[in-house]
Amino acid sequence: MRVQLQLRIVGDDDTVISDDEVLRFDKTDDRLEAIGLSLDEAKTLLEQVQQRLVATQVATYMSRRRCCAACGGTLRSKGPGRIRFRTAFGIVPLPSPRFHRCGCQPMDAKTFSPLTELFTEHTAPELLYLETKWASLVSYGMTVDLLRDVLPIGALAHASTVRNHLHRVATRHDAELGDERSCFIEGCPADWKELPVPEGPIVVGIDGGYVRDWADKQSNFEVIVGKSMPEDRDDRYFGFVQTLDAKPRRRLFEVLRGQGFQMNQDITFLTDGGDDVRDLATDMSPCAEHCLDWFRAT
Repeated sequence: MRVQLQLRIVGDDDTVISDDEVLRFDKTDDRLEAIGLSLDEAKTLLEQVQQRLVATQVATYMSRRRCCAACGGTLRSKGPGRIRFRTAFGIVPLPSPRFHRCGCQPMDAKTFSPLTELFTEHTAPELLYLETKWASLVSYGMTVDLLRDVLPIGALAHASTVRNHLHRVATRHDAELGDERSCFIEGCPADWKELPVPEGPIVVGIDGGYVRDWADKQSNFEVIVGKSMPEDRDDRYFGFVQTLDAKPRRRLFEVLRGQGFQMNQDITFLTDGGDDVRDLATDMSPCAEHCLDWFRAT
């Protein structure tokens, strides 16, 4: 059996922009392992589709930027250039020419590259999401191995790249956190009565521990971790280094708010009674109950 796959890209006016053969391969039907796409075939298919799709999108975008937006005159080319766009379905090399700016619009810079305005990042958001999600759960090296097994990300993916991307995303998220506050209780009892009936209660477990440098056995730091467990929603984890994090209470509050928490909702905090972990949950909600966890109680 010969399989031939076509990719047809159609514009908004139903005109065919691109109609290319994507992949052709032979398949048998007498062995279980030959039924359907193999991993290698699926990765090849995804990579080729991505190459053609991105190239067509960029060509359409560049055709609109080839002329001056004010007078409609064709811009003179300064010279060729190239960029590499890293996606979850392969690395896509793209032409990135520079153009002279039109004389009708004097600017400080005499030339510009249209693609630099479109590609503010050279890594696709979907790939950043996958790298960040898995690197927060397993090691950087295992994250690369996992993505290589199921996606055509290429042999150029390295643990150091994943680490740098994770740190960059984490820095951006930290910058988006609101200000730290001593009290997160908002409104008054009259306001809380006007809130809709909350979903099920939330139980939050918080604990801390010290991480030691086993080489010199002198330096150590405290890590606080927790798990927020709503009755009828997905659990969420959080953690931070106590001596370095400037917004620990804000971090906990944003986790709860992301689970739909509101001021009239029952919430129980389980801690070991230590000052650091107990203070973290103080004045977080008017309906909060603080309990010593069962292990400490026994």
